[in-house]
Order: sequence, then structure tokens, then C-alpha cells
Amino acid sequence: MHHTAFGKDISQLDVVLVEHSKPTQAILRGILSTLKLERVRVYDGPKDALPMLISDPPDIVLSGWEMKPVSGFQLLKLMRSGRVPELINVPLVFITAYGTRALVTRALEAGAHHLLVTPISSSVLKRSLETICKDRRQFLRKQDGAFIIDGAKRRLEHNEAKFAALNKARQYQKEENGGRIDSHPAPARRRRTESAESEPLSLKDLEVGNISPADKFGENPYLRRRVKK
Repeated sequence: MHHTAFGKDISQLDVVLVEHSKPTQAILRGILSTLKLERVRVYDGPKDALPMLISDPPDIVLSGWEMKPVSGFQLLKLMRSGRVPELINVPLVFITAYGTRALVTRALEAGAHHLLVTPISSSVLKRSLETICKDRRQFLRKQDGAFIIDGAKRRLEHNEAKFAALNKARQYQKEENGGRIDSHPAPARRRRTESAESEPLSLKDLEVGNISPADKFGENPYLRRRVKK
């Protein structure tokens, strides 16, 4: 099953932006307006966006990661869960200030197509949309009923190999220059940054019994509930 944007020109795209930060929302809205897309819809969070996502599915969703009370990650998990057929194969691109390897891995493993780190330029966003339109990877159903993107695991393994090679090259350069690995504790500022970057990954477990909290976007009449046996 191909995604909904496959084979389209970006001028044909119907894009939904889900972002709670008004400044970020305004910047992205401005960038999207310069790309001359078919349609752009903007929502302050998943709870506001979900009814329209289901009743009128877009070609691509651009979503923030950190949103309350429902996060962008929870929205992605719902879209790939198989419980909302209209959204299974809609590509999702995360837009976040936290570009950690752990976050990228978690996003791609859950079924995101891309993750862009702010600040984002018009050319970067355009290139990302064009890449998705040419992306031939299809969605595969897992044993648990959720959907993943074919080849995501291979891409992650490739990325890990690149990171390892880069770190090895840096280590070699240090040794050649007579440098040494700093064994002292990291500065306080760095520790605070790493702590902040880990916060988006500390999400509550989505599964509670047979029902995911992602099903509870408010009393949404569009969302089909699981039938308890």
C-alpha cells in the first residue's frame, strides 16, 4: 500500500500542519504559502485536527512532537495503529527542535517518514515534500495489526553505521592531532541541554489494557472504539 502523496507534484498536495506553538505555526504557515501547494490546513493540536483528518484525509501531515494534552507521537501511533483506516497511509513529518538520534529512531520506527529540526528553511521543507512524493516505500502490517514503512529498519541501520563511522573518524583525528578524550564531566549547560532533549522521549505508555489513551482525544464521534470482549 503506497502512501497518499506518492506520485504527486507538490503543487497538488493537501497538507495539514498540526502545531501548538503559535510562533512556529506562523513561520511554517508562511513557508508553506510560498511553496504554492494545493491546500494547507492548520490546527493547534491533534484534538482539533483529528475530526478533519478523518473526514477529509490530507496527502501529508506536518506535526510538532511536543504538544499537550495529546502529543504528535501519540497522533502518529494512532495513525499507524490500523484503528483509523483513513489515516493508515498518510505520511507524517515531525517538526521539532529536538533532533537527537534516539528521537529520530523512535519516530521512524513508529512510522514517520521524516523528521525536520527547526529552524527550517523553505528549500529544506520543499525538498522534504518532494522526496516524500517520490518515496516508493509501502506500508506493511505487523503481527500486532499496526503498520510500519517497509525498509525503515534498513534505513535506521544505515544511519547507525554512518554515525559509527563518523565517530570513529573523529576519534582518529583526535589521536592524530595529539588530542585526548575529555574525561571531565560535561559542563552544566550541556547537561541541561541533554536532559531537555530527552524529555520528549519520556512519553507515557500508550497502551492501557485493550484501549490506548490515544483513542481518548475527547469524545470524538469519528474515532471508532475497540469493542471489549
